[in-house]
Amino acid sequence: MSGFSNSKMAVNNGRHLSGVFMCFVFVFIQPMLGVSSPLYTFNSSYQDNEVKPSERNSHLVNLSVPIILEGKSYKQFFISKDGLVLFTTDKSAVTYHAQDWSAKNGSPFIDLPFITPYYHNGQALDSLQGYTGHVFYRIFDSKSTSDNMRDKQNNQELLNLGRYIREQVVGTTNFDPSWAIVITWENVTSTRIIEDGQCAGTVRNPCPTNTFQLVLITDGGQSFAIFNYGRLDMTPSKYSQAGFNGGRGTGFTNIIPKSRSIQNMNQIQGSDLVGRFIFRISSGKIFHGGCSNDLSYTQLTVNPNYAGMFGGKMIDLSGPCFTPNQNIFCRFEDPNHATTPSEERASYISRTRVRCVVPRLLVRDRVILSLSTDNGRTYPYSTTFTIVFPGRMPNSEHVTAVYKNNDLGWYSHNPTTLTLTWDNTLLSNYTNSRVDIRLIGYRETNGEGMYTPLTTLGKDVPAGRGTYVLDPQNYQCSGQDCYNYEVGLVEVRLQDDYTPNKHKFLSTKAIPLGWYVQNAMTAQHGAGWPSSLCLNWYHKAFQEMSWTKDLLSCPCSLAQAMADFGRWQHDHGCNVQNAEKVGNCFYHQEAVHCVRAVQPVNGAGNQCCYGKSGHLIFAADTFQGSTPDKSHDWGAAPYGKPGHVPSLSHWIDDVVTFYYCCLWDEYNSCDYYMDVRPTSDCTGYTPPVPASVYGQGHVASFGGQKFRMMGPGDYTLLKAGNTEVQARFQKNLFPTKKGYKVESTFSLTAIAIQDRGTSDRVELRLRGPETSHEYQHIDVLVNGQFIEFNEDSMKWQDFKGVAIVNTDPQKVKSNFTVLLTNGIGFQLAETFNTLQLDLMMPSNSYTNISGIMGDIDGTKTLPNRTVFDINPDNRNDLYYNYELKWAVNETSNLFSDILPARYSFQDKINLYPTEMSRLDRGYSSFCAMSKECIFDERFTGSEDIAGATKSAAERYASLSTNLLPVRSCGLLNVPRSKKSNYDYTIGTTTTITECRTGSFSGTSTYTCEETSNVTQAWSPEVTATCEVLTESADIGMIVGIVVAVAVVVIIAIVVAIIAVRKRKSKDWKRSGEAKTQEEAVSMKTAVNSRSDGNDGNEMHKERPGNEYTI
Repeated sequence: MSGFSNSKMAVNNGRHLSGVFMCFVFVFIQPMLGVSSPLYTFNSSYQDNEVKPSERNSHLVNLSVPIILEGKSYKQFFISKDGLVLFTTDKSAVTYHAQDWSAKNGSPFIDLPFITPYYHNGQALDSLQGYTGHVFYRIFDSKSTSDNMRDKQNNQELLNLGRYIREQVVGTTNFDPSWAIVITWENVTSTRIIEDGQCAGTVRNPCPTNTFQLVLITDGGQSFAIFNYGRLDMTPSKYSQAGFNGGRGTGFTNIIPKSRSIQNMNQIQGSDLVGRFIFRISSGKIFHGGCSNDLSYTQLTVNPNYAGMFGGKMIDLSGPCFTPNQNIFCRFEDPNHATTPSEERASYISRTRVRCVVPRLLVRDRVILSLSTDNGRTYPYSTTFTIVFPGRMPNSEHVTAVYKNNDLGWYSHNPTTLTLTWDNTLLSNYTNSRVDIRLIGYRETNGEGMYTPLTTLGKDVPAGRGTYVLDPQNYQCSGQDCYNYEVGLVEVRLQDDYTPNKHKFLSTKAIPLGWYVQNAMTAQHGAGWPSSLCLNWYHKAFQEMSWTKDLLSCPCSLAQAMADFGRWQHDHGCNVQNAEKVGNCFYHQEAVHCVRAVQPVNGAGNQCCYGKSGHLIFAADTFQGSTPDKSHDWGAAPYGKPGHVPSLSHWIDDVVTFYYCCLWDEYNSCDYYMDVRPTSDCTGYTPPVPASVYGQGHVASFGGQKFRMMGPGDYTLLKAGNTEVQARFQKNLFPTKKGYKVESTFSLTAIAIQDRGTSDRVELRLRGPETSHEYQHIDVLVNGQFIEFNEDSMKWQDFKGVAIVNTDPQKVKSNFTVLLTNGIGFQLAETFNTLQLDLMMPSNSYTNISGIMGDIDGTKTLPNRTVFDINPDNRNDLYYNYELKWAVNETSNLFSDILPARYSFQDKINLYPTEMSRLDRGYSSFCAMSKECIFDERFTGSEDIAGATKSAAERYASLSTNLLPVRSCGLLNVPRSKKSNYDYTIGTTTTITECRTGSFSGTSTYTCEETSNVTQAWSPEVTATCEVLTESADIGMIVGIVVAVAVVVIIAIVVAIIAVRKRKSKDWKRSGEAKTQEEAVSMKTAVNSRSDGNDGNEMHKERPGNEYTI
């Protein structure tokens, strides 16, 4: 049987004893570090294969199971004499390059993916008689099912390798390898040493040599590498390196500590053994496994690498070597230091890992996760960890606050029973485990947000039950808590006696605490207490309306809102794509779609909702209209400050108050809410200007002029202020479906984006044919680091000055949106192995815009600001005098590598490409009059590519049409009126049909008319009003909704008089008076009459508590 052990390296002349193979015990963990070599036994005595001299220094390995390297799948690689394995099918590419792979100056033509434990210019195996060096390899394949002893032993050793990886690397509980290889470079030396005449490299005149190993292990989904170092006597050269190269500009991961030399790798404790280093290589980032107390390695490895903001998830960490008696702590720290770091005690699991529970936090995005092994005195080990916005976490990872039928349940102020449900498998695998259920309050005071346990709702509850029902009257607030807390969470926490599975505790999303304060508020304000709280809030909020002035104006139409993706993104609570989902548009039932401003303004954000007609819905016309947010639902940096905490600040400032004024008062006081949450009129909206790149280098520039990129290389598409966008054009990376290789045209293969000095650097690259496209078509890099988008919760990821969103519903990562904080947006999509780019440029943000796309008005300039007139038919002038002028050089390059736009690096540019000879004459009718489609079909021979080009051109035309300015007169501002329509665009006539309350006076019919080329107004001047009889009657109406003792009534009257007088002294869009029941119903359904048979209260089905916000 084959030997595979950590015993001393077998000598090269090992022999069989008595015809029987020597048996070696498979031992991974040594009793004492440094006693034995980390090398696994090898050479021909153990039936290893050897790279033969006749193979000319490299050997091709075909894999039955793919190796995943930095997110890319490979089923072939070459073993090279130069101490690496190279993932390519081109044997001629297996060549040593005197290259510092960590540098940014590498040519893309040699930047191939590889793994190297010791990169060196190895002496050729076939040119030196008696050379001491050998390269051995041994493959372990679970698909080998024969009954011979060798295959049985190999399968057992494969199982042992899997067990070892599970012990050494976090997040590998289910790893079961199906293929592995051990490659050994024994007694190898470099050509440089021999050429210098220092030695001959032969047995008689040996040179200093090295012996080292690479072990690759995979199950087809996860892959791992082990570097083992034996004797390292050879003096390293300038280019001796060890690490992982992702290839195609994705960068090199150097695993040599900065303070050490590669010659010392056999003396460093890189894992459980000195001289051994373990890595998870399948993720976009290379993760170190095992453990090491060498402070050269302070990077933690963590799994999973994200959790929701409301905490509770268990995470495994590795880094240093642990002992059971250590006091180990995890610390979660906001990089902006807006909140106090949270520390949690870690649980010892093994020498290589500990577990921590993620605490409940007030921030989202990336935080600093650090670890202490000395009772919290120092935190030398750290990594980044992602905290996800609660609304983007799956419902399954939250406790469900149930409401059903016409009972709001947890979202009501007077429920009869309350029900919770949860997924117990997340908490525990033990059938007898128990949980405690607590109410956690949230408030913002003294410049910070804080969570506070308020009461225990259940104790010793069987966790496996997965549900809990309680009577809210048994859990009423007392003391100051009744006034301090309006919003909170319910927590289901596993008791400490039980081992958590994936979570220590689960929480609901934010809920209002009306049910908790019901008795106290009724005692103070009477049964109509929600209206009293609404009035109190309204009076304060009315004095603080300045925050609405700087908000981004709403787009006038749904088409504009959906096209302006750089500044507006869909609201997860009201999305036209979820039209059939129960609870969609819960707070905006007259809307079919809402969008939110991507960027907050001083913590605030705008929200715009659109009805079935596609027009903006105004809060003045319906209680279901567009309402801005004093606190952006997604939060605002620096997170943790009052008004900036994701979800929770929004609930305090914008949501619970909607419950007071509207939902809990049958909409009688809802006008108060709409008064201080007025719709941002679209008269101030300026659409962005689109530009596109698609097909075989087709460019649709600002202003609509079209031309074609005719050569390869990196070019500047856009320069606007500090923002720069670069594009890479190459020959088509893939053959067509018919097998044609497109040779004479060039298509977009990558873009790079950065707002210099403000944002991180982003690259999006089309995956080439050498990698798997099963789950990913486009690679995303941030600052040269591959970023994964594998989890639904991580589809939206924020970085410095930029957000990247995986917008691909097919889960193959073929569509991404990039959002800069300055409002410039990009969408990049892959279709039929070609990329399509849509770019949205705010038209009022920058002057002197330049690049290939030109200026906003369509003017094209050269880098020296000279105006250039493009004639697409003059190809020579276009290419040499315009396109090449915008070629990127090494100093301005944003890509991790550079593709120079000079034909000397490739074939000379043919400005008149060759038509595909195999293509039949007479182009398919589907191209119609699309010139780009016809061109692509002629020169690629692919109807798929041509069809995609036609669709892209049509999309650009559609965007250009949808983003034409919509001329609107704005709200026809007649409070309490009913109207014939709610379309306020130019040319529309609208009639006031009646007053919802009060008596009508003035002109009833108005037309939005043009007053100049750029202005419009209502004609005649608006004089219509719906007059309430007297001010005293108004006050009486307000007072009438409050049932309270005499003192409270007096206070309410005084407040109401002040509020009414202040309202009449200011030109707010809405009247603040309370509504009759009939009027409240009318306002709920003012804009659209629902056609789905629903009465407007969508609570006919049992469903989880509302995850959406207004």
